[in-house]
Amino acid sequence: MQATAATIGNGATLAGLSAQLQSLRRVALAVAHPGGPGLFDALVRELAEALAVPTVFIAVFSDDVCSLMQTVAVRLDGKALRNFDYVLQGTPCAHVVGREFRYVASGVAAEFPRGSLFAAKGMDSYAAFPLRDSQGEALGLLVAMDRVPIAGGDAEHAEAMLKIVAGRAAAEIERTRTDEALRSAALAVSGARSGTVFDELVKLLATILHVEVAFIARRETDAPQQLRMLAMQYDGQILRDIHYTIAGTPCETVLGQQFRAYPNELQALFPEDEDAKAQGTVGYAGYPLTALDGTPLGVVSVASRRPLVQLDRVESMLKIFAMRAAAEVERLAASEALEQSEASYRTIFETAEDAIFVHDWDSDRILDVNTKACETYGYTHEELTHLSVADVSSGVPPYTAEDALRWLELAKQGHCPSFEWQRRNKDGSLHWDEVRLKPVSFNGRRYILGFAHDITKRRERERALQRSEARLRATVDAAFDCVIGMDGEGHIVEFNAAAERVFGYRREDVLGRPVAEVIVPERRREAHRRWVREFPVTGSGPMLGRLVESTALTASGEEIPVELAVSVAEAPEGNIFVGHVRDISARREAEAARLALEAQLRQAQKMEAIGQLTGGIAHDFNNILTSVIGYLVLGEERAESIGDPMLLRQLGQAHLAAQRARDLIAQMLAFARRQRGEARVLDVAPLVRQTLRLLRATLPSSVTLDGNAGVDDLASPLCVAVDPVQLEQVLFNLCINARDALDGAGRISVHLRAHAQQRWQCASCRAPVDGGPWIELSVADSGCGIAPELQERIFDPFFSTKAPGSGSGMGLAMVHGIVHGHGGHMRVQTAAGRGSVFSLMLPRAQAPAAASSSDPAPRRPAPAEAPALRGSVLVVEDDPMVGDFLVERLASWGLRVRLQREPQTAAAWLAEPAHEADLLVTDQTMPHMTGLQLAARARALRPALPVVLVSGNAGGFDSQELERCGVHALLRKPIDAERLRAVLREALGAGSAQPSQAAIAPAAPSGLGTA
Repeated sequence: MQATAATIGNGATLAGLSAQLQSLRRVALAVAHPGGPGLFDALVRELAEALAVPTVFIAVFSDDVCSLMQTVAVRLDGKALRNFDYVLQGTPCAHVVGREFRYVASGVAAEFPRGSLFAAKGMDSYAAFPLRDSQGEALGLLVAMDRVPIAGGDAEHAEAMLKIVAGRAAAEIERTRTDEALRSAALAVSGARSGTVFDELVKLLATILHVEVAFIARRETDAPQQLRMLAMQYDGQILRDIHYTIAGTPCETVLGQQFRAYPNELQALFPEDEDAKAQGTVGYAGYPLTALDGTPLGVVSVASRRPLVQLDRVESMLKIFAMRAAAEVERLAASEALEQSEASYRTIFETAEDAIFVHDWDSDRILDVNTKACETYGYTHEELTHLSVADVSSGVPPYTAEDALRWLELAKQGHCPSFEWQRRNKDGSLHWDEVRLKPVSFNGRRYILGFAHDITKRRERERALQRSEARLRATVDAAFDCVIGMDGEGHIVEFNAAAERVFGYRREDVLGRPVAEVIVPERRREAHRRWVREFPVTGSGPMLGRLVESTALTASGEEIPVELAVSVAEAPEGNIFVGHVRDISARREAEAARLALEAQLRQAQKMEAIGQLTGGIAHDFNNILTSVIGYLVLGEERAESIGDPMLLRQLGQAHLAAQRARDLIAQMLAFARRQRGEARVLDVAPLVRQTLRLLRATLPSSVTLDGNAGVDDLASPLCVAVDPVQLEQVLFNLCINARDALDGAGRISVHLRAHAQQRWQCASCRAPVDGGPWIELSVADSGCGIAPELQERIFDPFFSTKAPGSGSGMGLAMVHGIVHGHGGHMRVQTAAGRGSVFSLMLPRAQAPAAASSSDPAPRRPAPAEAPALRGSVLVVEDDPMVGDFLVERLASWGLRVRLQREPQTAAAWLAEPAHEADLLVTDQTMPHMTGLQLAARARALRPALPVVLVSGNAGGFDSQELERCGVHALLRKPIDAERLRAVLREALGAGSAQPSQAAIAPAAPSGLGTA
């Protein structure tokens, strides 16, 4: 039995669920019904059937305070009833409107007012759902009633059913109200009368939107921040012509902008709005009034003491009313303007700055003129109206009466442009006018209006401007620099004569073409175009207001260096860029030449500085070598006298080493140009031949030595002024360097020729050299050549690329000194791996009438054993070692020697007659007094005293100066002992004889290296 009961219970549950599903399906189909007049009836019918209840109705508010309800559809016991109104308060509905779903299973009859229809029908169960719009505002309610509990007491099922239908009903109510409001607004706007249109519009707007305040305000033309009320509905009253300032009010956010709505808390948002405070409004919405051309005209706005709802509907209403209000405001403005125009016509006519003539259409007679015409032409109003056009024209073609009539005819046809006219004033003077003729109609009659503007001064300015433009054109064309104008699009608008000359284009061929395609190199064209595009935004550029160097393209496609300055000027047609361009090709060449000269000067200064340093070192070292070599000679003599061959050999080796040092010092002095050889004019070819014969013996068989040193085919000798010994040394040095560059095998070529070519540059001093005439002695090798980074230093002293111990680094430095000491220069042609050619360039000299042999004189053999010397010698030498050596050396030869280390002391010693001296030997370079000055003092004190002057720079003295100072002989340091002994013997033997020229001339030492 229990199982049977459970089965029955489950079956009943399933049946109930099935019935609910059927009800939900039926309601769902009902809410899907399209909108229209019968929708509400359909909804209540289907809901009554679905819930199986006798009563269902939909009610909405019928007043503004939500106290009175009106049904829109009623169903009772299967029949549709007529709609009715009822008071909300005192009914079960009062507990539902604006709240939530309410369900009363039984006992609701007690809540109905006495005599209520539903109480009379025995309705005791109640279910209701509130209706709200899309903004959440209360619209009404949906009610279902029954005599028994609705839905069998299932409140949730009843709520679900009512909620579905309530949503559809609320949406339809909102849509219907919006349509009705829009329809009412459209009818109201179109039906408003022009005279009272603003009053009617604000009344209708307040009524439709249920607000306390509605107004249409116009912006004041003379006070843009003020509005004037054209009409305002305020609590049922119409107000007009109220002015108020919009600053700090919500109208400020609407005027000239867009729809604005502040649905609540208006006074908090705009605390400065005193009107809102006075009216007690909390909600505001406004729409701008705009003319057809976009000009702000005013606002149409509403305000309410309740929060505004359904803002979409409010915006739609305001938009509709704004269109009609804006049209009426524009019409009103036009009407006012017309009235003002008509009132001010005569004022404008009389106060116009142009002369105005009114001509009769048919006779062309002057009917009226304004005050300006009388002032300009010099006539009275009456006089002008009695004159013809011919009377006020110059009469000079094309300004005659016939020409004036032709212009009037064109004006009647509406095809008369403005033109210039020459008039004649009452005083006979001629002036210029700009005339415009227009056909017009007044009161149904046609006239021709003539406007004449005096342009006499403008014509004068134009003529002055034309003359100025002509002068400017002449100035631009005569400018030395290129002047190129470019418009804002990058096209050429100016191209002067200098630009034509520099770039090779004709002006007419480039005007209008893009600058980028004419003179800008292709690699920079895109950057130029980008700058032209971006300038209106950035207003700047890399070349504006600056002087820059760049390159430009000529018509031949050649890029030339230019100096460029760009400025920008504003013109009526836009920006104009003016570029001043100067071809700096010549300046670049001059700068290159200047840099070359500076490099030459630096090289010369460097060589001079090195020469000074080298000369100073050589001078000091000469003093050392003088004592070293002297003592070595003394040692050799002693070793020879005691018969010690081992000591003699050792001292001899030391002597050879000292002589090598002497030769190195000689090279240093030759580089420093302190040691000048004895130059004489000779034919170079025999000397070169002899030198090459000696050189061949020193070269290995793997090295070939050739050339044209014989030059037998020359018609005249190649003569130069040169010291043959020094030239021989130079040739030796160059050939030895060539041999070392061959690395054991190769070819050395020596060539001698006359040279007369274009200007060239010296490889050592960097000076530019004229083309000739020169004698060129070149030494070429097939060796490894010289790397470019080493070529700048090859003539520096002590610079060598050879292995340590293989060279002193003085060879080419000595060559530099000797060659430049003879007025010559050097040329070097070399490349890594292709050998080198060193050329001596010596000035060519005229051959002497009877040229002596150019072969160097043979060296003199060592003198035989000489007898001892006799006499008293005063030696003056500031260097202790040299002085001590000379004392010892001269004493060993039998002389009595007195040593003085300071020249002033020596002069004082000579001033004493008791002091015996047969000969004075003095150094040249000493502190406070030179040897030559001491010699002059000695001659003044003792005229017969012979003087021997010793110097490391024996070639730097003038022979006449030596003779004037009483110098008998001049010796070089380091002092050669045999030469010194011979000079002393000669000087002591000569006694008081005058010094000979041969003695004064510096004797050539044994070997070129002696300095």
